[in-house]
Amino acid sequence: MFSAITSTEETYLIFMAVLLAALVRIGWRTFANFRGTIFSLTRTVAYAGIYIALGIAFSALSFFEGVPYLLALPEVAIVAVAAFWSYRYSDSRISFWKSDNGSLYFKGGIAVYLIYLAGFLTRLAIDISFIGPAMFDFGSIVQLTGAALYASTASDLLLTLGVGLLIGRNVRVTRRYNMIQRNDEAVMSVPMLREVRAR
Repeated sequence: MFSAITSTEETYLIFMAVLLAALVRIGWRTFANFRGTIFSLTRTVAYAGIYIALGIAFSALSFFEGVPYLLALPEVAIVAVAAFWSYRYSDSRISFWKSDNGSLYFKGGIAVYLIYLAGFLTRLAIDISFIGPAMFDFGSIVQLTGAALYASTASDLLLTLGVGLLIGRNVRVTRRYNMIQRNDEAVMSVPMLREVRAR
């Protein structure tokens, strides 16, 4: 006989399904940015906001699981330094161009997405492996110890690095877009390419 699924387990399964769909979407956008896609300011800002919110939420959750609160200070410093570095680095890695129908395309800065994904997936894997469905039972939060705690701390640092890099990249992309709109930056016109639409 199968045992009944508890409400916590049901919530966990729903969350995992939604999260899997989100990861597929992040992967697709990473691929689209590698190939080149039509630029949308609204979409760029919206997706960056979602990625940053997810990163902050998972990092904050780890403090309830035993990661020392003092780690928040280096995490904030990592985000700030990574954002500044990424802002400078992304300028030479991101390219814009216009197609023959006038649509603005862009690509580049893929390493930022890969670092973010690595941190996010590692952080998620730790929660799934060591906590499981109990990660949604906020009445009795599981305290990580030993190797799990060290792994959680390391993944948090990697995730906050990814968040900072993502912030810097998207600020640079937005600034470049604004410069193009004001005609302060010229872009090449190239024939229509077969693009991957990152919707």
